[in-house]
Amino acid sequence: MWLTPSTAERREENKTPGGLGNYLARQASSKTYLSRRGSGQKKALKTDDNDDLETLLDPKETKEEYDFSGQRAYENACIKYGVVPAATFHKKLSYSTDIDLKHYGLGPKGALAIAIPMVINTRVTKLNLRGNSLGVEGIDNICRMMEENSTIVDLDLAQNNLRSRGAKIVANMLYVNQSIQRLNLSDNGFLDIDARKLALPVEDHSSLTYLNLSHNNFGVEGGIAFRKMIAENATLEELDLSWNQIRGYGAIAICKGLKENNLLRTFNVAWNGFHEEGGIEMASALKASSTLQEVDISSNRIPNEAFLILIKVVKDHEKLTVLKIGKNPITEDAALAGLEILRQALYIKLERLDLTENIYTSAFDQKVQEVTESHEHFKCIHGYAHSYGQRKLKSFDVVDEAMTFLKNYVDEHNISLVELFSTFDQDGSMSVTYDEFREGLKMARIPLSPLQVEHLIQGLDQDGDGEIDFSELVIGAEQHEQAQNAK
Repeated sequence: MWLTPSTAERREENKTPGGLGNYLARQASSKTYLSRRGSGQKKALKTDDNDDLETLLDPKETKEEYDFSGQRAYENACIKYGVVPAATFHKKLSYSTDIDLKHYGLGPKGALAIAIPMVINTRVTKLNLRGNSLGVEGIDNICRMMEENSTIVDLDLAQNNLRSRGAKIVANMLYVNQSIQRLNLSDNGFLDIDARKLALPVEDHSSLTYLNLSHNNFGVEGGIAFRKMIAENATLEELDLSWNQIRGYGAIAICKGLKENNLLRTFNVAWNGFHEEGGIEMASALKASSTLQEVDISSNRIPNEAFLILIKVVKDHEKLTVLKIGKNPITEDAALAGLEILRQALYIKLERLDLTENIYTSAFDQKVQEVTESHEHFKCIHGYAHSYGQRKLKSFDVVDEAMTFLKNYVDEHNISLVELFSTFDQDGSMSVTYDEFREGLKMARIPLSPLQVEHLIQGLDQDGDGEIDFSELVIGAEQHEQAQNAK
C-alpha cells in the first residue's frame, strides 16, 4: 500500500521561506527592473541643464507605453546586474514564441536577467536553457519566474548541473505551475534521493505530457520512487528514463507502474540494467497496456528468453508500432525464432523492430524478407544500420565514441569545452597542431586509444589545414549532441 502525504501537505512541506510567489512579483513592480523610468527621470532632473529640464516637462510629450514584451525590463536588468545582453533573446521577446538560449553561458546572473522580462512577456511558449551552468542560484531564478508565468509550456533545463538542491527547487515549481506541458531535466546529476522529490509533484500534475529524466544517476531506489508517479499520473504521454542505473527491484517497480498507466505512448528506458527479470516484467507491462506505441529497452542486458517473451506479447499488441531492443545479448538463433513468431501471425501492428548493433548472418536477412512478405509495413534494423535493414559500419562511429569520452571528461571535471581547449592551446591562438592536440589529450588523461585519437583529429579538422580550431571542436561537439539526441 502506498502511504504518501496529501498534495496539500506536500506543497506545504516544500515551501521556501518567504514564499516563492512574491520574489519576482517584487522584481516586476520595481522601477529599476521594468519600463517605469521614473527613477532615471529624477536623476535627469537633478543633473541636466535647463533645456533638458524643459524637454522633460513639456506637456505635449506623450507618456511612453507600457512594454508588454519585456524588452525594456531586460535592458534594465542587464544594466543593474552587469550582464552582457543577449541580442537574440532581446530581439525575439517582441515577436517570437520560441526562444533558444542553449549553451549561452548564462550562469546565475544571466538567468535572473532573462527571468525578469519573462514575468511580463506573454508571447513566449517555448524556452530552451540547455547547458547554461545555471546551478542552484540560476535555477531558483528561473523557477520563481515559472511560478508567475503561465504561457511557457515547453522548458528545457538539461545539462545545468542542478543536482539535489536544484531538484527540490524544480519540484516546488511544479507544485505551483500547472500549465507546463514539456520539461527536459536530462543530465543534471540527480540521484536516488531526488527521485521522490520530483516524482511527487509529477504524480498529480494536470498538464505535463513530456518528461525527460535521462542521463542522470537514478538507481534501484529511484526506480521504486517512480513507480507510483508512472501509475498515478494522468497526463504523461512521453517519459524518458534512459541512461540511468535502474536495475533489479527498481526496474521491476517501473514496469509495475507501467501496468497501471493508461496514457503513456512513448517509453524509453534504454541503457539501464533490466536484465532477464526486468525484460520479463516489461513484457507483462506491455501486455497490460493499451496505449503504448513506442518502447525503447536497448542496451539493458536482456537475454534470449526475455526477448522471445517480449516478441510474443508484441505480436498481439494493438498499439505498439516501434520496439527498440538492440545492443542486447540476443543470439541469432533467438532473433530468428522471434522473427518466425512475427511471420506466422495473421496481423501485426509492429512497424519497426530495432536490433541495432546486433550483427547476424545473411540467414537473418532472409528471414526479415519473409516477415516483410507477410507484413508489408514491417521493417527491421540490425547491425550497424543507418537505414532500415542495411548493415553498414559508419566511419564516424569511432569519432562519436571519442567525443563521448571528451563530454564525460568535461562533465566529471565540471569544466567547459573552451577551458579544456585552452589547456591544449598554449599560445592562445584558438588553434592547435595535431601534436599539441595529442599531447593535450595525453596530459588530461582522457582514456582514448591511439586509433580513436587519430580518427578524432581527422574528423575534427574539417578544413584540412593540419590544425584543429576551437570552432571545429565546437562543431564536432554539436554534431555529437545531435547524433545522441536522434538515437
